[in-house]
Amino acid sequence: MAQIISGTEISKKIQLALKDEVTKMMAENDGFRPGLAIVQVGGREDSNVYIRMKIKSATEIGINATHYKFPRTITETELLAELDKLNRDPKVHGIIVQMPLDADNLIDSHKITDYVDPGKDVDGLCTVNEGRVAIGDLKSGFMPCTPFGCIELIRSTGVPIAGATAVVLGRSKIVGTPAAELLKWYDATVTVCHSKTKKLAEVVKTAEILVVGIGRAEMVKGDWVKPGAVVIDCGINALPDATKKSGQRLVGDVAFEEVSKVAGYITPVPGGVGPMTVCMLMKNTVISAARTLKQGGGGGSWNLTPLSLHPKDPVPTDLEIARSQTPKNIAVLAGEIGILPDELELYGNKKAKVSLHVIKRLNSKKDGKYVVVAGMTPTPLGEGKSTTVMGLVQALGAHLKKNTFACIRQPSQGPTFGIKGGAAGGGYSQVIPMEDFNLHLTGDIHAITAANNLLAAQIDTRMYHESTQADKALYGRLVPGKPGNRKFSQIQLNRLRKLGINKTDPDTLIDEEIKQFSRLNIDPKTITWSRVLDTNDRFLREITIGQSPTEAGHERVTGFKISVASEIMAVLALTTDLQNMRERLGRMVVGNDFNKNPVTAEDLVQTLITNLSRIVELFVHIW
Repeated sequence: MAQIISGTEISKKIQLALKDEVTKMMAENDGFRPGLAIVQVGGREDSNVYIRMKIKSATEIGINATHYKFPRTITETELLAELDKLNRDPKVHGIIVQMPLDADNLIDSHKITDYVDPGKDVDGLCTVNEGRVAIGDLKSGFMPCTPFGCIELIRSTGVPIAGATAVVLGRSKIVGTPAAELLKWYDATVTVCHSKTKKLAEVVKTAEILVVGIGRAEMVKGDWVKPGAVVIDCGINALPDATKKSGQRLVGDVAFEEVSKVAGYITPVPGGVGPMTVCMLMKNTVISAARTLKQGGGGGSWNLTPLSLHPKDPVPTDLEIARSQTPKNIAVLAGEIGILPDELELYGNKKAKVSLHVIKRLNSKKDGKYVVVAGMTPTPLGEGKSTTVMGLVQALGAHLKKNTFACIRQPSQGPTFGIKGGAAGGGYSQVIPMEDFNLHLTGDIHAITAANNLLAAQIDTRMYHESTQADKALYGRLVPGKPGNRKFSQIQLNRLRKLGINKTDPDTLIDEEIKQFSRLNIDPKTITWSRVLDTNDRFLREITIGQSPTEAGHERVTGFKISVASEIMAVLALTTDLQNMRERLGRMVVGNDFNKNPVTAEDLVQTLITNLSRIVELFVHIW
């Protein structure tokens, strides 16, 4: 009589081990929890039953299982969009789409399963993961749950798979074909049988390991099975049975009563393969979560592969060295250090900006150490702070295997004119692509330029309007709208408090208060705020503005500085968060009024500081 292989008991042992693994994972990574997304279209009752089983199992293990149930009316495009959100969600480590799709509209189920990120396809059903199983890559992807469970059931018997003669009856995409591939890669000699196989019973009887998933109730009889064989029954069929309350009983594809008298080991139905399918789904989800942590997605050690250096003697020029090395694709680098695709904005394939969302995702992780390299006199070859920073990062990262990155500001375009060093490092310790970095084609310096010059333009525009308009007309421009519907902005309320005017209704100010509020009376001779340009053009250092006839003779001498000399750069260096940055920008002094009182950027009211902040936040902080 065959020994029963209880999938129920084996799955319980595996789930207990998974629970311990998840508990440890969460204890070592505060705020981290494996996440499973279960996607359902429609409301088939059999699907509801399976989903409840999966959620129950996940909850017992410690996995955060979320059920995404969509109406029958959902279209293929809409479903793909929902899957895209889950693919990009860092808290989701596994995605399964419950089949069949109970939809009113035509939806290609193969297209749906293939749209799931292979790194989250814990069902193991997308083409990429199926292909990995086919070529024997059983570690980088996910094994399909039912075949994976079959292997565990066979291994539990102690019967060696290697060298055994195995027969798989059935060639379905979900069970038969991947089961045959797995047995092959576990070194069994495998035969796949199907509806066209000749002398089927004779072929099946050669099996020392028999896996059946043919979809026909009790098809495999006792005389088909080799004595002592391991029989794994993946089928589940309902037969009429008046003795049962439900009026039917569940059977497999194997005639259990007959075969159990011949086989050495056999799985029952139910209680055999079924519980293992759910169990392996949970195991794949835990594997996926562990990979996320290992790859740095949870703040762990990076899986970084440094580029190889090939030093030459004598050492070539910086430009020759830079051009001799092919930079790594930035998306590949981001993946190695645990930056998620949705946290990256690509500028070509060698540059990108990183969203602040990565800070929120890793907020529970321990802070690293911040090393400042400063106050260093360069060598005659221009090797100073930047070269030292890049060399330190190379040593710590490539050689000591520490998670390390360099934080250096983009250089000005001084190097374009041979005025100064590139601020991109030098020799074999430099930023590449060198030309892209030195020409700052990612826009950060341009953001500083735009923000600085917006303020400069506001200063001259304000002086022009104050000299050409009456108090009330000027007030109407600053606080537009009809009487009774006007409101002060927060910045304007700040200015009122600064002036000692404790009012919040724009319609209640008296004439003298309107004059005080509206006029800054900036003394042109005291203006310290210059325009900037990120090209070291000495002929723009002193210029005369306002010569156009439209400016009505309001000329003054000013000039351009290099963009990185803007005070906004200093604000960025000192700021602690976005709110602090807004406050610092508002406190910048641009000159004095005729009474020698300082005039700040915030005094220029309206939406200037808001716009100024948004420019800097958008280009420098947010990305």
